[in-house]
Amino acid sequence: MPPVNYAEDIVPLSSFRSNVTRLMSQTRQTHRPIVVTQNGRAANVFLDVGDYQKLIDKLDLLMDIHKGEQDIAAGHVHSTDDVRRAIAADLGVPI
Repeated sequence: MPPVNYAEDIVPLSSFRSNVTRLMSQTRQTHRPIVVTQNGRAANVFLDVGDYQKLIDKLDLLMDIHKGEQDIAAGHVHSTDDVRRAIAADLGVPI
């Protein structure tokens, strides 16, 4: 996702309300999030749903990697030979 363009992508809530259709098109075209402010402070982020899904998918992958690293650090590992034997047994094939 491209970084926020501070001149175009930060809008007050009142502008967001009156320009929501244009801002929806903008997020689809630019793939940049819109930061909505309230009382001069960032309050919400508005994203295209496809870009949101990509972020969630990346986060899920990173969490899986982190879990794997924790398992390795805790010694919860199996040798390649053990895994091959288990798979062969599940498939009913000799190794």
